[in-house]
Amino acid sequence: MSLPSIEPDSRRAWIAGLAAAAANGTAFGTAYTFGSFFDSMAEEFGTERGSTALLFGLTLLFFFGFGVVSGPLSDRFGHHRLLAVGGALFVGGLTLTSQVDGLTLGYLTYGLGVGVGSGCFVAPLTALVGQLFVRQRALALGVVAAGNGLGTLVLTPLSARLIEANGWRSTYLTLAIVAAVVFTLSWLAIRVRVPSTTPMSDHPAGLAFLSDRAFRSLFVSGLLMSIGLFVAFAFVGPFARDEGVSAAAAARLVAIIGLSSIAGRLVLTNATNRYGAARVYQFALVLQPIAYVVWLVAGGSYPLLVVFALLLGLAYGGFVAVSPAVMIDAVGLEALGRKMGILFLSFGIGGLVGPPAAGLVADATSGRTTPIAIVIAILVVAVATTSPLTRPASRTSHDAKEPHPC
Repeated sequence: MSLPSIEPDSRRAWIAGLAAAAANGTAFGTAYTFGSFFDSMAEEFGTERGSTALLFGLTLLFFFGFGVVSGPLSDRFGHHRLLAVGGALFVGGLTLTSQVDGLTLGYLTYGLGVGVGSGCFVAPLTALVGQLFVRQRALALGVVAAGNGLGTLVLTPLSARLIEANGWRSTYLTLAIVAAVVFTLSWLAIRVRVPSTTPMSDHPAGLAFLSDRAFRSLFVSGLLMSIGLFVAFAFVGPFARDEGVSAAAAARLVAIIGLSSIAGRLVLTNATNRYGAARVYQFALVLQPIAYVVWLVAGGSYPLLVVFALLLGLAYGGFVAVSPAVMIDAVGLEALGRKMGILFLSFGIGGLVGPPAAGLVADATSGRTTPIAIVIAILVVAVATTSPLTRPASRTSHDAKEPHPC
């Protein structure tokens, strides 16, 4: 049965966009709750931080990296089919993880189930929203990105409370039920045909965009940014607990990152109208190492840890909200699923490298100072890689064709 056609920027487009936000937000929120599960799983399985964090790293690699596969598949077979397959893998992965008796098996059930399951639809649904809107594209992408932060805001403290009350295994089963409901409703809402009137760029549909300096800058800066970001998601809770912060208060730090990221996604997206997406992207990257300096000096000071979480959330939210718009400006809309998939791969590589490496360094140095200092240096390099994004030569004829989002 053919999918119904809709007009760009229409009410029906917004329904599909909000459904995409709900599905992606559930995936992001569930994955980013890992810090709440960290200590319970490490204690039960008798594992160190490096090997435990590898579970999170593998999940992130597939979560983002599988977009290289799912992006082109969505261009060919449709985003709704990718959500159906990915949602089933995601729910199954959570359910099986609740039954594992060792970390090695968890690498398969959680890393492949949750990671590949999310990877099937996160990039395609982001690309879908980029294609459903023209005049309001930046706003729509910001709303979808805000859904990711809302998922983190809701699911992280919820998971911490459920773990304390019922244990981590029961909590994963609860998250599986929540995900099944959200994915089913979202699937019903996104069964639409991408508008044929969506303007396309002059760029070829193959892989020629890989030679674009701006796209390479986005890939490298995204990879380096992700190394730092996912170190925080994995370790802000455990490091805070090491400093005497309660488990509930430590879990709230991740929720604060999610809350602040919503503001970052909406406020900084709106700032693109005045300053341009590339400049806002650079600002978000500059803000991130500043946040980590606060984390470095915070110690057990909870107010300073809250400041860190607020700054990181603002930076992270702005980054993920505007990066698709920067990418579209640089290389156009054609074969957007493929392009988003490759861009998401950079986030997956950063997720694979960052948390396990930080865990190994923390184990070796018996502290948080060295891994955080290394992350700060990496984030400074990330800022330095973004200069091609604001050079006139990096902009395409696509810029002159497409109205600026309002």
